[in-house]
Amino acid sequence: MRFDLPFRTRSLKAKLIFSYLLILAAGGLATSIVGSWIVSTTIMRQAQRAAEHDLAAARTLYEQQLEAVRRTVQLVAGDSAVTHCLVAVLACQELRERLDRVSSEAGLDFLTLADRQGRVVVRARQPSRVGDDASTIGVVRAALAGRVAAATDIMTPAQLALESPELPDRAAVRILPTPRATPLSRAEERSGMVVIAAAPVGSGTDGAQGALYAGTLLNRRFELVDRVWHLLYQGELHRGRAVGTVTIFQGDLRIATTVRSERGQRAVGTRVSDEVRQAVLDHGETWSDRAFVVNDWYISAYEPIRDLEGDVIGILYVGLLEHVYTAIRDRVIISFFAIATLGFALIIGVTYVMIENMTRPIGEMVAATQNITAGRLDQEIQSAADGEIAELAESFNTMLGSLRHMKSDLERWGRTLEEKVQERTDELLAMQLRMAQSERLASLGMLAAGVAHEINNPLGGILALTSLTLEDVAADDPCRGNLAEVVRQTERCRDIVRGLLDFSRQSDVSMETVDINRTLRNTLALVTQQATFFNVTVIERLDPDLPLVTADRSQLQQVFLNLLLNAAQAMEERGTITITSRYSQGDESAEVLLADTGRGIPAEDISRVFDPFFTTKANGQGTGLGLAIAYGIITRHGGTISVRSELGVGTTFVIRLPTAAAAPS
Repeated sequence: MRFDLPFRTRSLKAKLIFSYLLILAAGGLATSIVGSWIVSTTIMRQAQRAAEHDLAAARTLYEQQLEAVRRTVQLVAGDSAVTHCLVAVLACQELRERLDRVSSEAGLDFLTLADRQGRVVVRARQPSRVGDDASTIGVVRAALAGRVAAATDIMTPAQLALESPELPDRAAVRILPTPRATPLSRAEERSGMVVIAAAPVGSGTDGAQGALYAGTLLNRRFELVDRVWHLLYQGELHRGRAVGTVTIFQGDLRIATTVRSERGQRAVGTRVSDEVRQAVLDHGETWSDRAFVVNDWYISAYEPIRDLEGDVIGILYVGLLEHVYTAIRDRVIISFFAIATLGFALIIGVTYVMIENMTRPIGEMVAATQNITAGRLDQEIQSAADGEIAELAESFNTMLGSLRHMKSDLERWGRTLEEKVQERTDELLAMQLRMAQSERLASLGMLAAGVAHEINNPLGGILALTSLTLEDVAADDPCRGNLAEVVRQTERCRDIVRGLLDFSRQSDVSMETVDINRTLRNTLALVTQQATFFNVTVIERLDPDLPLVTADRSQLQQVFLNLLLNAAQAMEERGTITITSRYSQGDESAEVLLADTGRGIPAEDISRVFDPFFTTKANGQGTGLGLAIAYGIITRHGGTISVRSELGVGTTFVIRLPTAAAAPS
């Protein structure tokens, strides 16, 4: 029994796999065949659409060429010199030179003026050939009737010879034998296909006074087909051959083309296949399909070229080398079959794994239990079994989901606890810094009080004796200046001692309800009259709705006065001081910002600006006690004072005081 069960399990597994793969192979083969047909049809259809799109672009460029000739003729016909030549024969020589220059600049093969009977008056390229009748040309007849006309036309060798001596040789094309083309008896084509336009010259009650016509011979003129080829295909090659080709046919004969023969020469003189000739030349239809062009198969598009009367006289063609798209088709089909084979192999493996898993769901649950014990909860039990095993797997997955949810909650609570601990730590650190600053100020205050009391009496004696001596010294005595300096320096020492006493003295605070805005304005009234502020601009941005604070008015005024004087000195008595007051809802406090445009405080000195005796001023310009005293006053009022500064930009002091409503009793 112990050996029968594994054997039967493996046999059933093999039967299931074989049956499944047999069905899969039949369906996959049918799908591959249909898919290959769809891919092939789609690629070739897209190629045909590309050829039709390219034909539309080629037609646009061809019409632009025709329009360029029409505009040139119309522009020249409007020149008064042309009309003058029709009435004054002597002016025609100068006009001929002008027409010859215009013809060369515009790339025209001929530019001719005829009178109202159609007789040629001036030819740009052959001045001696005049007097012949040009009214046999369709566009000339239209111009003599009073309208501008442009079209493609066929000109006989005689007509070409009249316009320019080199045109008959250019128009002559030797007809070459071409596979799939209708046989011809003649060996050469002597006529030429031209892009021609004509415009009326002058106007009167009896019609135009003449007609000016010009044209370009398309035979062996490759500029147009090359321009279309470069624009559409950008010189793209496939195995050394051009991917796209462009041709202009006169009848069924190639007169200008980018198609190359086996020798690499332009296939001028070859002809279109018989089926295309019948559709386009005989029936005047646009033909779009694969076609044999000279020596290879192309995805082609042809459309008729018509003259002014609407008769089909030529064909415009573009084609894409079929090898390019058949190669793409073959690669896609091979890739399709390769992917199908790979998918078939993958399905074999997946099927084997699925069947294997169907027989071992309990083993997965045991492995999952071991993973849970190790703390890995990111898993699911996937079982294809039915009955109790499926229900057990579903219950197991539900339990895993609950465990993951609980773990996520615990991790979130842990992060929240860490954030709270960090916030409290930051608050304790800030409180410790403030306490350290207060303790340092208190210690320095006690030291300053002792030192001040010890040196105050000697300084008073020195100042009194020196002052008495100075009164007894004559005005011209050399010692009088030195004694005066001693008095000044002693008075300075006295002021320093007084500042030390003020810093160390715990004076009584007279608390009352204070309007900060009024206190600021009163302080400004004291300082702005001093010479120090003559070149200082003070900007007030005071909140009219600023709540009242509970404070000692005189001490606040001392703080503001100290900060204003420091700001003026930092700006060297020239600049802008901006005073802002506002209400901070976050901590229910009144804020005062005092910003200057002075030189700023270095970053390394920011933490020391409230230390006693620390100053950034030059020697003799400060004692370093003003900001320390201000710090003590604001701290005793339950507020804070801070500073931010940027070198070369300025410094801003920020004072925060609790409002009367928020202040503790």
